[in-house]
This record gives sequence, structure tokens and C-alpha cells, in this order.
Amino acid sequence: MLSLEQLSQMVKEHLGLCNYIDGIQYTCKWTIDESPLGGRGLIATEDISAGEVLFVDHPLIHGPRAADTGERGCTVCGQLDCDTFFKCSKCALLLCSDECQNSDTHYNDCGIISNWNSKVPIEDIDETILSRTLTAMRAILLNEDQRVFMECLQAHTQPQHGSEIRKLKPYFDIPEDEELLMISACRALDTNAFQIATSFGKKEMSMRGLYPVSGLMNHKCVSNTRYCFNSDRQMIVKAVKPIRAGSEIFTCYSGILWGTPARRTHLYKTKHFMCKCERCADPTERGTLLGALKCFATECPGYLLPIEPLNTSTSWRCLECDMRVPIKNICAIQGALGSLMGTLDFENVGQLEYFLTNRITKYIPKTNQIVVDLQCRLIWSFGEVDGYRWHELSESRLGLKESLCRGTLRTLAALGVGDAHLRGLLLYHLHAVLAERARRAPDLYEELKAEIENTIEQAYNILQGDISAPPDLELRRRYLGPGCDKPLEERFFILDS
Repeated sequence: MLSLEQLSQMVKEHLGLCNYIDGIQYTCKWTIDESPLGGRGLIATEDISAGEVLFVDHPLIHGPRAADTGERGCTVCGQLDCDTFFKCSKCALLLCSDECQNSDTHYNDCGIISNWNSKVPIEDIDETILSRTLTAMRAILLNEDQRVFMECLQAHTQPQHGSEIRKLKPYFDIPEDEELLMISACRALDTNAFQIATSFGKKEMSMRGLYPVSGLMNHKCVSNTRYCFNSDRQMIVKAVKPIRAGSEIFTCYSGILWGTPARRTHLYKTKHFMCKCERCADPTERGTLLGALKCFATECPGYLLPIEPLNTSTSWRCLECDMRVPIKNICAIQGALGSLMGTLDFENVGQLEYFLTNRITKYIPKTNQIVVDLQCRLIWSFGEVDGYRWHELSESRLGLKESLCRGTLRTLAALGVGDAHLRGLLLYHLHAVLAERARRAPDLYEELKAEIENTIEQAYNILQGDISAPPDLELRRRYLGPGCDKPLEERFFILDS
């Protein structure tokens, strides 16, 4: 195990902090030190302002996620549902074009696999297993320093981590040192990898990357950073709120809008720890009630919440009538809700709208994470998908989208997440609703002008440079943000294009 000094030096070299530009060496406002949570962490050495870039990380390795999702895509560009897919005759990796086959990426991947003796005919090799193991395979291309860096990251050692490599062995004779290296990569990936965002509206295979500096950040359910990705797959980490010198710098390994039971279960299954942060310890989650269920008592309007949220076997209690419900009953309800959600076609916007407005709130509170998730799905869909484009939205649907945006923004504010990525997206969509209102009724523009400009300016400040940001973000800011002096009809031309 590297010392903190050795690790710090390796991090500086990885980030390019040892380089001089015009005679000036870049310095950062954090260091690697012992974490109060145990182990290592990033600690602020100076006060950091909201919006400041903390570092720009790049992956040691990246590639398709290992989850068995059934996705079948090009192992170079990630394209899905292509009519021209074919297997490479040398390595059996799935490709979509001659361009991808002739790329440096495929040349390197193919070189690894074709060096192994195949145990079966090339056409019988399962390309799904190859795709799942590809990211770990790419660790074979790392130089010695990069391998040391990967090996010094925390890594899960339970038997399930690295199982995909064992599934690869019936197809190839893999040298023992390469097998061990790939298993080590799997363990590091499962502990530290981040899912890489794709361009807005683009359907690609889900990718992950081993971002080693980002992986050093510890988890908190209300973190003080956000991250985004640029077109070069660089991960840009920014502060979402002021961070005082001496404070730890955190990221979040789970969904911001998940309730405590869902977050803690996810963290235990994937990261093997039970979070005990302030949010997890608060039954109400800062008053958001994201995990709440309806009281079982007839006619009682109250909500059920865990009595001791950090105790997985705790009973739940109604805030109104004080009824207590054993955890097994709560688990049964949560399981039934999961089965109910499994019946939904999430591509069917009309079905989601009906389910949200007419069914689900009969069973659970409007604050519950399931309802909030459905709200977000409708927010992203209204105005953006066929059959629900802006010009096709009724006034009632436009009003519903505005209400959902405002309600979800209030939930984020109550959680104290600061300028999180999700807040930027919600501000963009709220701006789009208000702009559409003004386009339909120009007499409303002066009344809505300040909020139209403010929401797009805030959204731009959060989402700029993010590959997953809406493609018209900058155009909207230029024509509908503060400072534009063009006539009203010219400002709204972008909404008609």
C-alpha cells in the first residue's frame, strides 16, 4: 500500500499538477489525508466557492458496464440497434462499421484477445461476455505506474467481484498474470467506477470509467460536489456549495432523490457499507419524506417513517396516529410497489402520466421517491418526445410540467444539495415551460421575463460544458437570457425552429 505522500505524488502526476505552464505551476485547494470516516479522503486546504472546479480527472480504463442488461452495442463507439453489426473475425468483438474496426481502440482490444488461444471457434464466442469483460481487459494496456495507481485504490474482494472474468475462461486460455490483473481491475471498477454520461438524447451502450482521483472521494448522501463529463470523457468535478478549509470533499454514490431505505440498500449491495450520514439518520430526510409510506390505519392521513433509520430491522411509526408497523410488513409493501412499477412501460408517456395522476398516489404519499421519479420522467418527456412536443402540449400538460418542475426543485432545496446537476436540468425545463407560455401569449412576456432569464442563466451556469446538457442550452441563454436586446419575435425564433 502506498503512503499518503506517494499517493499524493501519483495523483499530481495523473492530473498534470506537476507541469508548469508559462512558468507557473497549477495548485489545487485540497489534499489527500486521513478521513474522519476512516481510510483516505480529499480534504480542503483552502476555502472553496460554489461552482469552483476542484479537478479534471481522466480514466485509467473505460468501456462497457459489466451489468448484464442485454444491451448489444458496438464495442468502440457504443452505438446501439445498428443494422450493420458484425463480429471481428479475429477477436469476436461486436462492431458497427469499418471505421470502428480500423480504429486504434479496436486495434488494441483485438491485440489483447487474439493473443489468447481460443478454446472454441471464433463464431461461438459470446460477444456479450466479451463486452462485459472489455473494460477490465483494457487494464492489460496500462503501464507500470498506472497499474500501481489502480492497485492502490480501494477494491472489493468478495467472490462476486471478478466473476465476469471466470465466465470468459471457457472461451480462452488466458495467462495467469493477465487473469489476475483483470480480476484486480474488476474489483477496482466495482468499487470506484463512475457511469459515463452520453450526449443529450443519444442512445448508446452504458459506459463506465475508472477515474482514480474521483474514486478517492468518500460518499455522503448530500454531497458538496457534482461532476459532469466532456466530449473527451474527462470528468469535471465542481463544488456545489461553499466548502470550508479542513472539511472533507464528498461525492454521492446513489440517487439524490432516492429515499433512505433505497439508498442504504443500494450502497450495501454495491459498495458493501451502510451509510450513517446525517440524512440517513433523519427519518424525515430534512422534511422531504422521500421514503414515507401511507399509514395502514383506515381514515388516518398520516405517513409512516422508520423509528430508527440506521437500524435495518426497525419498526415504522405513523407521524399522525403513532401506529407502529413491523419491518416485515413494510418490506412486503415495498416489494409490492416494486412489482407494480415493473408493469409500467416507461417509454409510454401517456401511461406514465395516467399512472402518476390517477393511480400511484392512492397507495403512497406524493412525496415518495417513486412518485418523484415518475414526475421527473414526465418532466424530461413533455416537450421533448414525439407526440408530446412543445407545440403538441395542451395547456393542462404545460401546467403539469411547470408544477412538477417547481415541486421537485423545492425538494432539492430542502435536501440542501446546492447547484447539483439535477437542479440545473430542472431549471432548464422550468425555463422552457415559461418561455413556451410567453411564446403562446406574448402579453405574458413582461410578467415572466425575469424568471425566464433567471432560470436559463442558472441552468447554464450549472450545465455548461456538460456533454449531457440539452443541445440548445447556450442558444436559449443567448436569446432568452439576461442582456439580449433583440425584438421579442426574434428572441422566440429558437422555440419555433
